[in-house]
Amino acid sequence: LQAFQTYADSHKKLSVDLIIVKAMKIIGQLLALATFQVIVWETSSLSMPPPGGAGGPPGQQGGPYSYSPPKPGQAPPAGQGPPPPESLKQPGNPSAQDLGGFLKPVPSTASVGPEAVSPPKFEMFPVYPSLETVQGGGTVRTYKIPVWAERVQYYLETEGRPLKASVQLWIGPIRTTHTLKSDVENGAETPYSGTLTFKKNIGPVLKISTSSSYDLPIQCGVYVPNPERSEQLKENTIDVFNNCNNAEKIKIQGGSTTGGGGAVRYWKIPASVKSVQLLSWSRDVGKKSFKLDIEVLQGPNNKRQFYYLQCGGSCQPYHSVIQTPGKGSVIRIQNKKFVEDGLVEVAVVPYEMINEGKDGGDGFLMAAPTQRG
Repeated sequence: LQAFQTYADSHKKLSVDLIIVKAMKIIGQLLALATFQVIVWETSSLSMPPPGGAGGPPGQQGGPYSYSPPKPGQAPPAGQGPPPPESLKQPGNPSAQDLGGFLKPVPSTASVGPEAVSPPKFEMFPVYPSLETVQGGGTVRTYKIPVWAERVQYYLETEGRPLKASVQLWIGPIRTTHTLKSDVENGAETPYSGTLTFKKNIGPVLKISTSSSYDLPIQCGVYVPNPERSEQLKENTIDVFNNCNNAEKIKIQGGSTTGGGGAVRYWKIPASVKSVQLLSWSRDVGKKSFKLDIEVLQGPNNKRQFYYLQCGGSCQPYHSVIQTPGKGSVIRIQNKKFVEDGLVEVAVVPYEMINEGKDGGDGFLMAAPTQRG
């Protein structure tokens, strides 16, 4: 009898524990349902709806997105109005998107306000219909340029990863007349565009290659302008180079007899300038080739973009566009050639302007360049 009584007490205690566990599960499910209704339906299953109904899923009578016609002579309640017409629910309507029965306006893509970008006076580069993806790991792409051409334009970008690539212009199997090596922090924010000039009737080859990192692919585009467009580009290059002021166009001398250690020049970029043109040419200072280290800084020695540029001088003016987003951008260039034949002129002028006339004035305002070397 005592053993039976002990078994009955333990079984009773076990039943009470099971009831408590089941009750806790039910309470948890109710709390989860209430949280779901508050987040999705903006209602609560734990509160009584006001007269007229404010609970229930959207689209049903009494839901937060339902509409009850007001009585005659009475204005509709605040936050309510007639349902949208059926024409707005059509998929082809450009002013709204149908998201599960709810209409959400499509944000306008027009540039307004202080972020409006003024187009350049002369559009240097085309709109590439598509870009070729070049995988990382030292992948190489070559482009044979027609014999009649004397200019080629190229464009480099990424999908947000660093832009590490090399561009070379080859004439024959062993001679390169142009080399650009890029090391950019964000190739989507600061893509790169360049224009190369070379002699006619040589048919060079443009080579684009990636870095040794397999996880750093790039997108590139190559364009060969026709003779008429090439002449327009030539006239624009000459016009920009000849009309620079003393603050925009500066001579940079080479360094030691063994190369390197040349002069350093700075250009301070106003916040109103979205991108700049960089034009290097030794037409008036010896007609020699040049080698430059080009850095775009934001903050003390914070290199956001780095380019190594080697190019011919007399017949090969190099014209490119460098992006300078944000405030506090400074372009620093160092000459890497010899002191005997390393003199070159570099011009940095605005290309695209942001909110022109409100921040920085109507000209390319620039602090006096700091000179060293």
